[in-house]
Amino acid sequence: MSVAARKPATSSRGIALGYVAMLPLLLAYEAGARGGMRNVGEMLVFLPLGSAASTVRLPIVVAVALAALWSLFRAGLGRADAGLVPRIWRILLEGAIAALLLGPALLLALDLLGVQPRPGELAFPRTGAAPPLEVGAFLAGGAAWEEIVFRIGVQSLVFLAVRHALSFLTANPGVARTGADVLSIAAGAAVFAASHLAVFTQVLGPGGERFAPAVFTWRLLAGMLLGALFRWRGPGVAAWAHALFDLFLAIGAGPDVFL
Repeated sequence: MSVAARKPATSSRGIALGYVAMLPLLLAYEAGARGGMRNVGEMLVFLPLGSAASTVRLPIVVAVALAALWSLFRAGLGRADAGLVPRIWRILLEGAIAALLLGPALLLALDLLGVQPRPGELAFPRTGAAPPLEVGAFLAGGAAWEEIVFRIGVQSLVFLAVRHALSFLTANPGVARTGADVLSIAAGAAVFAASHLAVFTQVLGPGGERFAPAVFTWRLLAGMLLGALFRWRGPGVAAWAHALFDLFLAIGAGPDVFL
């Protein structure tokens, strides 16, 4: 077993591997982000740069990818026996499987909670044709940015803070870790769901949507499942699951397709 295989999926090395696996999604976002379209996750990352964000975004994405690759090669993942490429393909495969399971899992959770969405409320508007290629690229890449912000960013920071706080209250590291996992997944999911609402996104510009209980619950549950997937299998799997699930919705998948 390699050294990297013993590392948790959300260790620094696991996040570096996940970021490398996300690179095609982030590059797809650059290809699809035209006509002023921007994802709220990307906007939050580059908010301090203001109008310069569009110019430096791609160089920063590539520079971080090169740094991640360098750290992985230094850790030994560049050797043939470590299998960097097979690991990337495994992330993509696991993400695809998770994307297929995400819809049925969300609908089951909504049913257990007694939430009854209106017909068509949880699906993208159907036009009878597949979305343009650049729209699909934008949606997939936007999902990667959301995973970077809400899972690698918000969820990880809450996890570290809560685990540190609980460590003062209990001598059992398992209790502190479990409590931090539960609270951080819930916090990351809540911020993720709220980030789609106009009342929160209006500070970034036009966009967002009105609050609808069923849709907000759907996104909150999706954030929880993606958060659990992030902790279990790492950011790359969560990003590809999120990206492919959004693409499924964009091409016409909905509750009547998932079940």
